[in-house]
Amino acid sequence: MAQIISSRSYDSNHNHISWAIMSTNEYSYLHVVKPHLHFPDKERIPAKHYPFAKTKLEWLKSEEHLIKEGQDSFYLYLITDKINNISYPGIIGLASVKEFLEGKIKKHENTLTKKEEALVEHMDYVKAVGEPVLLFFNEDNWFDELLASLVGVNPEYDFSGDDGLHHQLWVIKNQDSIKKIQEGALSTSAFYIADGHHRSAGAARYFDKQIKNNSLTEDDPAAWFMAYFIPASKIRLYEFNRVVKDLNGLSEDEFIKKLELQFIVEKIGAAKLSVKKKSYRFGMYMNKVWYGLDFIKSPENLSVLDGLDVSLIENEILKPILGIKDSKTDERLSFIDGRKGIARLQELVDNGEFKVAFSLYPTKIEEVIAVSDEGKTMPPKSTWFEPKLRTGLIIHEL
Repeated sequence: MAQIISSRSYDSNHNHISWAIMSTNEYSYLHVVKPHLHFPDKERIPAKHYPFAKTKLEWLKSEEHLIKEGQDSFYLYLITDKINNISYPGIIGLASVKEFLEGKIKKHENTLTKKEEALVEHMDYVKAVGEPVLLFFNEDNWFDELLASLVGVNPEYDFSGDDGLHHQLWVIKNQDSIKKIQEGALSTSAFYIADGHHRSAGAARYFDKQIKNNSLTEDDPAAWFMAYFIPASKIRLYEFNRVVKDLNGLSEDEFIKKLELQFIVEKIGAAKLSVKKKSYRFGMYMNKVWYGLDFIKSPENLSVLDGLDVSLIENEILKPILGIKDSKTDERLSFIDGRKGIARLQELVDNGEFKVAFSLYPTKIEEVIAVSDEGKTMPPKSTWFEPKLRTGLIIHEL
């Protein structure tokens, strides 16, 4: 973990901002990360779109909307969800590509080669990354001491968005504080990727490409990728619910009979209740009725990975009954993050867009760690992590 970050920006737009918002804000960093929205092309064309991104970045720098730091720094970035009264404190710095390749920075998801290559192409053209990877860790005594040392110190940046999130950023230049952060990171046995598997894998692919083309040292900016380091105790996990467009040729009665071979299927009702507060393993919504699903006999001797709810629903319902062999590619299956509530599942089924919905419990942070430590990967969309970080607030130049 290094402290070298090249520049910071005043851009406080939403990370998922739409073109409608981009068109009204010429300073948004999303012009750099989503330049294709300026063109009518259906597909992204790097040679056509990415030079626009590079030009936009250079303009933001020349107009001093981006500020180059005078010295190496870390950043303490505090996100406060005022609606739910939750705070997320973390440190923005650089993570080592070498440690990612050696397994000290651990993953729990597979990545798509095509997406990695697209990220590398963007880095080739723009020579900058404005989206940090979200990393969490367990040993956090040093982190708590750092937070305590900053009590009463005013942040350099302090702003709120219209989404109920309040953002505060402290620039850490003090050499004693920098040393404590580095020592704390070195003493940490492992870091775990929460969000940003493609960005970290893309950074490794980009570094490998630079090594083949040039003779790079470990101090080269390409040997590092930007990350937001947050203690595991400060992070939040939400479930990813599932919705399916059809019943794989089955009638509703036939589908329920197949479920009853493995599950106790109990009709609950049509109310917008919170199924997950009940004792059922899964909730299921179909034809304006909620059902509770419990195993008749719980599977035994399962690994941590196979025992995850996301694995069980895939192995016991989606694949064998609904015929969804590959959750990554089957267009009949969609994933709805749990923050939207089960009312959203009802809406999608009631309007006819999907035939059936399943509500799950969130994956536990301990399960993510266990699967990562075993070097295994979870099914697609197993976790929804908070916080979601602002794009372009801090930028790492390559």
